[in-house]
Amino acid sequence: MKKESLMTIPELMDFLQVKRNTIYTLRKMGLPTVKIGRSVRFRADSVVKWLSELEESASPEVSTYFSDNTHLL
Repeated sequence: MKKESLMTIPELMDFLQVKRNTIYTLRKMGLPTVKIGRSVRFRADSVVKWLSELEESASPEVSTYFSDNTHLL
């Protein structure tokens, strides 16, 4: 996948190896998106950067959120 390409939700699901509901949960948590009309796309480098920042902060509320919603993973 090109660094500058935009991913659809199914492509992001494959990239992160998660289910669709997890993508929606991550969007609510601030996952960066690109809106093109009514379509939502994801830039790979922005997603990786956001996940790295999330990992570094490792805030208790994120851990709590996912432990309460493990059925989404």
